[in-house]
Amino acid sequence: MGKLPRNVKKLVTVLVGALWLTAVCSNLALASAQWTIGNTPANVSNNGLAVAQGDTIYYIDHVGDIYANSNEKIYKLQKGSNSPQLLVDDEAWNLNICGDWLYYSNWSDHHRIYKIRIDGSEKTKVVDDPANQVTLLDGWLVYVKWTNTTGARDNNIYKVNPAANPQREIRLNSDQSENLNVADGWIYYSNASDEYRPYKIRMDGTERTRITNDKILFMAVADGWIYYSNASDSEKLYRITTDGTGRTKLSNDRTGFINAYDGYIYYTNGSDGDSLYRIKVNGTERYRVCDMGVGPMPVNIVSGLVYYNHLFISPEQLVR
Repeated sequence: MGKLPRNVKKLVTVLVGALWLTAVCSNLALASAQWTIGNTPANVSNNGLAVAQGDTIYYIDHVGDIYANSNEKIYKLQKGSNSPQLLVDDEAWNLNICGDWLYYSNWSDHHRIYKIRIDGSEKTKVVDDPANQVTLLDGWLVYVKWTNTTGARDNNIYKVNPAANPQREIRLNSDQSENLNVADGWIYYSNASDEYRPYKIRMDGTERTRITNDKILFMAVADGWIYYSNASDSEKLYRITTDGTGRTKLSNDRTGFINAYDGYIYYTNGSDGDSLYRIKVNGTERYRVCDMGVGPMPVNIVSGLVYYNHLFISPEQLVR
């Protein structure tokens, strides 16, 4: 990446004084009434590049094309510090946190699920399945089994209790699944077996339901809404409630990666060189955050900061 424009430099902030986003679970016991979760649903659908606990952010810093010839390692950064600490040099995606443990998909070992203590010790393989879009929820690891061999017969959604002995992987659907979001006891996903329409199922695999007839490219679930790039309408930004009502177009922009936080949607805008934009959840106050001269990149939000293309950006410091 070349030299950042002056206005982008103003957007970039160190983590001093940042609010922190709670993403904590006390242990691996089942606690379904609380729905404790290891990362936000929208972060998971954006490859889970950052997660926070207390006054510490854990994040994946990548060099190069995130999908090819890149090197992603896990770092941690204390609030008030400018010196990140390398935790593990595995090529990693899909961060989740639970107590003293970080969970991640280890691309250095064929995408298998690993865990490591938050001090960088005791790296342990947890699940032998190749996994993507991993979510830790109430003692279960929920993930897309990523085999990439026979199309729609693979890449189904599974769950496993990592504390069980022996472990038993449970398949929850037979759809080719992408864009996994787990929220409020439901698993939301785009169903490639049905032309990428959004579906939901219960955590036990029941009540499989198509949410809308729209075909989607990206989606993020937050606060009872699904925000999505509507491939049935030139990838424009839409939202719909998780029960399939209230379908509304929010922007005519060709939308890529999507996240939502504090009343705003953050998204990459293919109609403007894949710049990072934000817009209020009702479709007002559309604003270009920055153009870093890169293709669309995952948008993660953690500790009140937008983590995008190596940088933590404070929404409060957006300069018009």
